[in-house]
Amino acid sequence: MERGKVSMFAAKFKRALSEGMLNELGKATRYCHRVRQLTPYRMVMTLMALFAGTRVESLADLQRGFNALFGYTMEYKPFYDQLAKREFAGFMRETARRLLETLVIRVLGMPQGGAFSEFRRIVIQDGSSFAIKDALKEVFPGRFKKVKPAAVELHTTLDLLDESLSKVTLTADTASERAALPEASSLRGSLLLADRGYLDRDYLSALSKAGASFIIRAPKGLNPKVLEAFDAQGQRIRQFCGKPLKTLRIAKRRAVDLRVRWQIQDQWLDCRLIVTWNSKTREFQYLATNLPPERYCVYDVAKAYRLRWQVELLFKEWKSYANLHAFDTQNPAIVEGLIWAAIGAAALKRFLAHTAQVVAGVETSTRKAAMCAVHILHGIMRALISGIDNPFLDAFAWGIDYLAGNAKRAHPKRDRKRGRLQFGLEPIFGIP
Repeated sequence: MERGKVSMFAAKFKRALSEGMLNELGKATRYCHRVRQLTPYRMVMTLMALFAGTRVESLADLQRGFNALFGYTMEYKPFYDQLAKREFAGFMRETARRLLETLVIRVLGMPQGGAFSEFRRIVIQDGSSFAIKDALKEVFPGRFKKVKPAAVELHTTLDLLDESLSKVTLTADTASERAALPEASSLRGSLLLADRGYLDRDYLSALSKAGASFIIRAPKGLNPKVLEAFDAQGQRIRQFCGKPLKTLRIAKRRAVDLRVRWQIQDQWLDCRLIVTWNSKTREFQYLATNLPPERYCVYDVAKAYRLRWQVELLFKEWKSYANLHAFDTQNPAIVEGLIWAAIGAAALKRFLAHTAQVVAGVETSTRKAAMCAVHILHGIMRALISGIDNPFLDAFAWGIDYLAGNAKRAHPKRDRKRGRLQFGLEPIFGIP
């Protein structure tokens, strides 16, 4: 692999973890007032190297990792005191936000004239929750009080074409999912995919007015008025017209395209409601959308909604390969700060996977890259800490070459038939 091809991405990686920037951020968030042995920069580098590279079971693992990475002999108590600062959570939140904003590469494109080509973004909204120490139930109350009295939820906005996050919100598990939805005006010219917990008729109306498109799973209890009804072949179903949805008797294994109307205060919301039969769960699936039927048929909408699974794969990466789990601590600042550290570490690994794709010209798997990171991250981070450019560039280039050979997608042809590329999306190769 040519050294010059990776230098631009190596420089981007280095800027994202700039010592000067991270130390200034520590001061700006009031996490650090004086420069000590454990500076904000060294704390971030320790967390990123350990969270992205190995399984971390305890807070003591972090202290030992810091000493190994920087060659110190700091005791556990002073290290813990830096984690336990109230400002630690805000500092790590801002660090994760900067990493997510900086380490972005467009890795998927849409051929002109193909499906989805009219959208500048394909946005997936979803949330993931997990339990933490029961003692934190007053700070982070859980929805399932007997089983999980304390739990947090991460509301995420994933840009599919970048395979990166544009927004992450951390709340208690009891907080409303809808409050975390992106502003409707920010989705102009975009397609939003979301699960049924995010369906809100006022929000759908705002999306339509803003020039945004949506496919959102609808709960069973909805009962809009059916204006028109068509089968999967576009033939009109006259007996459904003018009736409430709950009164319809739709045959199993039959797909129908309903044009429905809801009343929102003194206004009306018209959209399509795609009804399909799920043979695995043996129940109907309802998808609300404003995509035009002339361009997107029933099965196109149903298949497009499956792209939402990409955010579930991201959650799995966080929990399996970036140490997003409950640590044995009752300090809410540590809990929140380490959650942001896990998200930042996952962002680093995705950036490396995407760099391998565009530089080496191979379709990479972010999951495989997350698994392989243990073999390359420590070398890259140690070289970056040294402050010498040549060793860092060598380590970064070697890591990208390693991922290009060991993190390839297993079934690229299958992806084009049944996976994320079935609508004509294509991986982007080459430096933009």
